Amino acid sequence: MAVSFHIGILPNRPLTDFVDWIALADELGFGGVWVADSQSVFRDAFMALTLFADRTKQMELATGVTNVSTRHPAVLAHSFATLDELSGGRAVLGIGIGDSAVYTIGQKPAKLKRLEEVIAVLRTLMAGETAHFDGTDIKVSWPPRKVPVVIACTGPKSLQLAGRIADGVLFQVGSDPTLVRYARKNIEIGAKQAGREAAKIKLYQRLACAVAEDREQVRTEARGYASVAAGTIYAAIPKEDIPEALWEDLRIMKEEYDYQQHGSMDARQAELITDRILDAVAIAGTPDEAVPRFRELIELGVENFVLPIATKNPGAMIKILAEQVMPHLK
Repeated sequence: MAVSFHIGILPNRPLTDFVDWIALADELGFGGVWVADSQSVFRDAFMALTLFADRTKQMELATGVTNVSTRHPAVLAHSFATLDELSGGRAVLGIGIGDSAVYTIGQKPAKLKRLEEVIAVLRTLMAGETAHFDGTDIKVSWPPRKVPVVIACTGPKSLQLAGRIADGVLFQVGSDPTLVRYARKNIEIGAKQAGREAAKIKLYQRLACAVAEDREQVRTEARGYASVAAGTIYAAIPKEDIPEALWEDLRIMKEEYDYQQHGSMDARQAELITDRILDAVAIAGTPDEAVPRFRELIELGVENFVLPIATKNPGAMIKILAEQVMPHLK
């Protein structure tokens, strides 16, 4: 099985800061870049992906992720058709029900039924056909572009939906093998319901990750993004599937969560990430510690890792992953 590492971006600083890092990652063999789409918290995802398309040659260019509430399906189809054309077919449509993008404007995540409906409309539009949506016929006047649709999910019903309809699954359940097995089980249930082969669904594991020689420093820095993952896991995974002590730590953290500081290393919630949470949701430590933990997940069938950059020096982490981690996992 070919293993691929991808970079996750939370564009919470000027976009020009990211361009050289992503160009470096492309040169060093990373498989893709996934950009969070949250209008109230981050810089614009599609502007970032346009910049990255110009500076990369091989990487997949994905939203990590957009949602069905803040962007109309005709707008999404238009944006992804343009990105796919610009990049020579490297666009990936990562989509979910919404998190910080909707909470920060007073809305709630969409229902899974709505997500399924929008994905069907998106595929119709990107095939160059007319779709019926909310009582209106709509069409995007672009040459057809077949862009893979990857559903971001953590809860059992969303994992099963992805197993039924998605080209790929971006699942965020942490680094604990027990929780990865939980995700795989539900994806396989959905695939079986649709008569699909689960092995043909591309698996992407979004995983909080920070690797450096300075173990304590990098673990401190990792807590910012780990709070994002921890909040998602607490909200979406059934309590009975989470170890009791871990669930209690997650509950305390989530009660203090501030979406305006989503993913920030300086967020209040980052201070509430215990070592138990960090080790359950992230891989954070030295390269020698990281390699066996990644290998354990690969043995469970994970083939693509989407790793949000969770350190103050992204360029250094990209190099360490490429030089001291990835070569041991090919």
